[in-house]
Amino acid sequence: MRLRFSCLLNARHHGTNSMFKFIICLLMLSGSLLAQNKPSEEIIKKDVQTLQTATNDTLGGIVSGLGVLQAARGTYLEGYGVVVTMEVALEPPRNPFTAMKTSDDVRTTVAQKRKATVEKLTSVLKEKAPALESLGPDESATIIVYLLNANPGDLPDMPAQLVLTVKKQDAAAGTVKLTEYR
Repeated sequence: MRLRFSCLLNARHHGTNSMFKFIICLLMLSGSLLAQNKPSEEIIKKDVQTLQTATNDTLGGIVSGLGVLQAARGTYLEGYGVVVTMEVALEPPRNPFTAMKTSDDVRTTVAQKRKATVEKLTSVLKEKAPALESLGPDESATIIVYLLNANPGDLPDMPAQLVLTVKKQDAAAGTVKLTEYR
Protein backbone atom coordinates (compact mmCIF):
# COMPACT_ATOMS: atom_id res chain seq x y z
CA MET A 1 0.00 0.00 0.00
CA ARG A 2 1.40 3.36 -1.09
CA LEU A 3 1.35 6.36 1.18
CA ARG A 4 0.28 9.68 -0.23
CA PHE A 5 2.85 12.47 -0.16
CA SER A 6 2.01 15.42 2.00
CA CYS A 7 4.14 18.39 2.87
CA LEU A 8 2.77 18.20 6.38
CA LEU A 9 3.76 14.56 6.78
CA ASN A 10 7.13 15.21 5.20
CA ALA A 11 7.80 18.12 7.56
CA ARG A 12 6.87 15.95 10.55
CA HIS A 13 9.34 13.27 9.56
CA HIS A 14 12.22 15.58 8.70
CA GLY A 15 11.47 18.32 11.12
CA THR A 16 10.43 21.87 10.51
CA ASN A 17 14.04 23.00 10.82
CA SER A 18 15.01 21.88 7.31
CA MET A 19 11.87 23.43 5.82
CA PHE A 20 12.58 26.67 7.66
CA LYS A 21 16.16 26.71 6.32
CA PHE A 22 14.88 26.14 2.79
CA ILE A 23 12.42 29.05 3.04
CA ILE A 24 15.06 31.40 4.45
CA CYS A 25 17.49 30.43 1.68
CA LEU A 26 14.81 30.98 -0.96
CA LEU A 27 13.96 34.42 0.42
CA MET A 28 17.61 35.45 0.52
CA LEU A 29 18.23 34.37 -3.06
CA SER A 30 15.06 35.98 -4.39
CA GLY A 31 15.95 39.25 -2.70
CA SER A 32 19.34 39.40 -4.35
CA LEU A 33 17.99 38.33 -7.74
CA LEU A 34 15.14 40.83 -7.77
CA ALA A 35 17.01 43.74 -6.24
CA GLN A 36 17.82 46.57 -8.62
CA ASN A 37 19.79 49.54 -7.55
CA LYS A 38 17.90 52.60 -8.68
CA PRO A 39 20.26 55.49 -9.37
CA SER A 40 20.03 58.55 -7.18
CA GLU A 41 17.92 61.50 -8.24
CA GLU A 42 21.00 63.71 -8.62
CA ILE A 43 22.58 61.29 -11.10
CA ILE A 44 19.31 60.98 -13.03
CA LYS A 45 18.91 64.78 -13.22
CA LYS A 46 22.50 65.22 -14.37
CA ASP A 47 22.17 62.55 -17.08
CA VAL A 48 18.83 63.84 -18.35
CA GLN A 49 20.20 67.39 -18.44
CA THR A 50 23.29 66.21 -20.33
CA LEU A 51 21.25 64.53 -23.04
CA GLN A 52 18.77 67.45 -23.23
CA THR A 53 21.56 69.98 -23.67
CA ALA A 54 23.31 67.90 -26.31
CA THR A 55 20.03 67.48 -28.22
CA ASN A 56 19.24 71.21 -28.04
CA ASP A 57 22.73 72.17 -29.19
CA THR A 58 22.70 69.67 -32.04
CA LEU A 59 19.28 70.50 -33.44
CA GLY A 60 19.73 74.22 -32.77
CA GLY A 61 22.64 74.15 -35.23
CA ILE A 62 20.61 72.37 -37.91
CA VAL A 63 17.25 74.15 -37.53
CA SER A 64 17.78 77.81 -36.88
CA GLY A 65 15.43 80.55 -35.75
CA LEU A 66 11.83 79.63 -35.14
CA GLY A 67 12.34 76.07 -36.39
CA VAL A 68 12.66 74.77 -32.83
CA LEU A 69 9.05 74.55 -31.69
CA GLN A 70 9.72 72.83 -28.37
CA ALA A 71 13.11 72.63 -26.70
CA ALA A 72 14.36 69.23 -25.61
CA ARG A 73 12.66 67.80 -22.54
CA GLY A 74 13.73 64.58 -20.92
CA THR A 75 12.81 62.09 -18.27
CA TYR A 76 14.06 58.85 -16.77
CA LEU A 77 11.75 55.84 -17.06
CA GLU A 78 12.63 53.16 -14.53
CA GLY A 79 13.44 49.91 -16.27
CA TYR A 80 13.79 51.63 -19.67
CA GLY A 81 16.22 54.52 -19.41
CA VAL A 82 16.42 58.17 -20.48
CA VAL A 83 13.95 59.58 -23.02
CA VAL A 84 14.33 63.06 -24.56
CA THR A 85 11.68 64.62 -26.81
CA MET A 86 11.88 67.69 -29.02
CA GLU A 87 9.71 69.26 -31.73
CA VAL A 88 11.09 71.03 -34.79
CA ALA A 89 10.04 72.28 -38.20
CA LEU A 90 12.75 71.49 -40.73
CA GLU A 91 11.33 74.08 -43.14
CA PRO A 92 9.23 77.15 -42.27
CA PRO A 93 5.76 77.38 -43.79
CA ARG A 94 5.32 79.32 -46.99
CA ASN A 95 4.24 82.91 -46.58
CA PRO A 96 3.80 85.83 -48.96
CA PHE A 97 6.62 87.87 -47.42
CA THR A 98 9.49 85.49 -48.17
CA ALA A 99 10.97 84.40 -51.46
CA MET A 100 9.03 81.60 -53.11
CA LYS A 101 10.76 78.24 -53.17
CA THR A 102 9.88 75.51 -55.60
CA SER A 103 8.66 72.15 -54.32
CA ASP A 104 11.97 70.60 -55.35
CA ASP A 105 13.91 73.18 -53.34
CA VAL A 106 11.77 72.48 -50.26
CA ARG A 107 12.20 68.69 -50.65
CA THR A 108 15.96 69.04 -51.09
CA THR A 109 16.35 71.32 -48.07
CA VAL A 110 14.21 69.10 -45.83
CA ALA A 111 16.00 65.93 -46.98
CA GLN A 112 19.39 67.48 -46.19
CA LYS A 113 18.25 68.70 -42.77
CA ARG A 114 16.63 65.35 -41.95
CA LYS A 115 19.80 63.47 -42.94
CA ALA A 116 21.94 65.86 -40.86
CA THR A 117 19.53 65.49 -37.92
CA VAL A 118 19.77 61.69 -37.97
CA GLU A 119 23.56 61.66 -38.40
CA LYS A 120 24.27 64.19 -35.67
CA LEU A 121 21.80 62.74 -33.15
CA THR A 122 23.22 59.28 -33.83
CA SER A 123 26.69 60.55 -32.97
CA VAL A 124 25.30 62.29 -29.86
CA LEU A 125 23.82 59.00 -28.65
CA LYS A 126 27.02 57.07 -29.42
CA GLU A 127 29.05 59.64 -27.50
CA LYS A 128 26.76 60.33 -24.53
CA ALA A 129 25.04 56.98 -23.81
CA PRO A 130 28.12 55.14 -22.46
CA ALA A 131 28.77 58.01 -20.03
CA LEU A 132 25.23 58.09 -18.58
CA GLU A 133 25.62 56.77 -15.04
CA SER A 134 21.88 56.35 -14.46
CA LEU A 135 21.57 53.75 -17.23
CA GLY A 136 22.00 50.08 -16.48
CA PRO A 137 23.70 47.98 -19.18
CA ASP A 138 20.35 46.78 -20.54
CA GLU A 139 18.66 50.20 -20.40
CA SER A 140 18.35 52.61 -23.32
CA ALA A 141 18.80 56.25 -24.21
CA THR A 142 16.19 57.50 -26.68
CA ILE A 143 15.75 60.77 -28.53
CA ILE A 144 12.35 61.41 -30.10
CA VAL A 145 12.11 64.27 -32.60
CA TYR A 146 8.62 65.37 -33.61
CA LEU A 147 8.70 66.87 -37.09
CA LEU A 148 6.14 69.51 -38.04
CA ASN A 149 5.28 69.28 -41.72
CA ALA A 150 4.63 72.94 -42.45
CA ASN A 151 4.38 72.29 -46.20
CA PRO A 152 2.35 69.09 -46.63
CA GLY A 153 1.72 69.82 -50.31
CA ASP A 154 5.46 69.69 -50.99
CA LEU A 155 6.27 66.90 -48.52
CA PRO A 156 3.40 64.37 -48.45
CA ASP A 157 5.65 61.50 -47.31
CA MET A 158 7.53 63.27 -44.52
CA PRO A 159 7.59 61.30 -41.24
CA ALA A 160 5.96 62.81 -38.15
CA GLN A 161 8.54 61.33 -35.75
CA LEU A 162 12.14 60.23 -35.74
CA VAL A 163 12.98 57.86 -32.88
CA LEU A 164 16.65 57.12 -32.23
CA THR A 165 17.42 54.51 -29.59
CA VAL A 166 20.59 52.92 -28.29
CA LYS A 167 21.12 50.49 -25.44
CA LYS A 168 24.02 51.41 -23.20
CA GLN A 169 25.73 48.08 -23.86
CA ASP A 170 25.47 48.60 -27.64
CA ALA A 171 26.59 52.25 -27.70
CA ALA A 172 30.30 51.42 -27.91
CA ALA A 173 29.63 49.26 -30.99
CA GLY A 174 27.70 52.14 -32.54
CA THR A 175 24.37 50.35 -32.87
CA VAL A 176 21.71 53.08 -32.94
CA LYS A 177 18.22 52.06 -34.03
CA LEU A 178 16.30 54.58 -36.14
CA THR A 179 12.53 54.32 -36.53
CA GLU A 180 10.43 56.74 -38.53
CA TYR A 181 6.70 57.10 -37.95
CA ARG A 182 4.43 58.74 -40.49
